[in-house]
Amino acid sequence: MGLRGLFARAVIHDLDDEAGDQTLTLATHLGHVKSRVPVHYPFGFTSHAPIDGAVTMVLHAGGDHADPVALPPANPMTARMGGLKEGETALYDAAGQKLHFRDGRLVQVDALEELNVAIAGKTVLRVTEGKVSIDGVLHVNGDVEVQGDARLDGTLTAQQDVKSAGISLKNHAHLSAQPGQPTSPPQE
Repeated sequence: MGLRGLFARAVIHDLDDEAGDQTLTLATHLGHVKSRVPVHYPFGFTSHAPIDGAVTMVLHAGGDHADPVALPPANPMTARMGGLKEGETALYDAAGQKLHFRDGRLVQVDALEELNVAIAGKTVLRVTEGKVSIDGVLHVNGDVEVQGDARLDGTLTAQQDVKSAGISLKNHAHLSAQPGQPTSPPQE
């Protein structure tokens, strides 16, 4: 009986995520409501489960029901991401967005509308459907391939000058340019 009293399943009525500690108002038994129960999260992880249908397990430290700690809330009413293979890990939210570590070969990110990557609080990469924006210098070690689609026709557009092997596309000269005759290659 002593061990049995250490754990209780609870229905969550409210979740307060405003302070440093997340706290719950929950009911472990009919009419037995407890408020300001701290949630014990592992370091580096936090979430705010949808309240409607949320449940948790409550641990009573040393068997003392005046000293409860809750495990991170679960919500079986919200679609849990399933179908994972052995060894895979995923983070997901109630909207269906996910970060899926697959088979040790692929990290898949599924966002509904936009994916942002920030450094020092400033967004440096923004990905939306059909557009990737980079705020900074793009350094490519290899080839750049532009494939056309119905909107772009495979064009590469630059607002400023483009240089190849030190030769300006905007400000270059040709030697021996005569009407009707082939010109020499562009010169610096």
